[in-house]
Amino acid sequence: MIRLLSFIHNTNPCIFLTKILAFRAVIRAMAVREIHSRYVGTFAGLSWAVIHPLVMVGIYWLVFSVGFKVRPGGDVPFIVFFVCGLVPWLVFQEILTMSVNAITKSPHLVKKVVFPVEVLPVVSLLVSLATKVVMLVILLAMITVHSLPWSWLFLQSLYYLIALNIFALGLGWLVSSINVFYRDMGHGVTVIVGLWFWLTPVVWPPSMIPDRFEAWMWLNPMYYIVNGYRDTFLYSIPVWDRGFEHLWFWTICLFFFVLGGRIFRRLQPEFAEVL
Repeated sequence: MIRLLSFIHNTNPCIFLTKILAFRAVIRAMAVREIHSRYVGTFAGLSWAVIHPLVMVGIYWLVFSVGFKVRPGGDVPFIVFFVCGLVPWLVFQEILTMSVNAITKSPHLVKKVVFPVEVLPVVSLLVSLATKVVMLVILLAMITVHSLPWSWLFLQSLYYLIALNIFALGLGWLVSSINVFYRDMGHGVTVIVGLWFWLTPVVWPPSMIPDRFEAWMWLNPMYYIVNGYRDTFLYSIPVWDRGFEHLWFWTICLFFFVLGGRIFRRLQPEFAEVL
């Protein structure tokens, strides 16, 4: 741990953004290859990208809507409420779980001097957007089936998607770089993501939180993102009506973005030696 902390110095993470733009064609090609490799040799092929989330939604609907009879309040059916929170959560979960092994599973690329290793977590981010598209189509279909109103405010989901990607990318750089030296990080991320899911109002409505604990929930950036998606698709609340909440989120988000970038860049020269 002392060795790790000694690497954390001032480094500008904006260098990463420059490389992302410069190698965008490579990133796109690697993301497409990763998506195809998931389903190569399977009978259903890309259909699994739809089957898997539908089965997940069905299981949670049976458990919480039929079994526990959870009611989110208002005229919003539980299944739509749940899927609306699940859309950003699945993207975040996939980015984090894929990013943690992004470096260790590609030692042949890491050892190439000319290859920008920092783009590997970005590939994980792009792959996760395929899940986002599938889940978004399912959500819009449910909104239509349940006769819920459409709104031009749906477009503000792009803001929340960008916010989610910045936060997840910072964490991706952080966990992927540490995992090169401490392989326990991969197992730790799995445990943390599982716990994080239940601390985020994906299944349960925020109204269940006692007032004395509500302020603490804003320390969870995914609380902001999930609520933002529901504000957008279910309650038609514009993003500018959440002024103070933005401050909380962007403070935490940019902290992890800068921290992840600094640690990654300081540890990067030793990746090839360790791998």
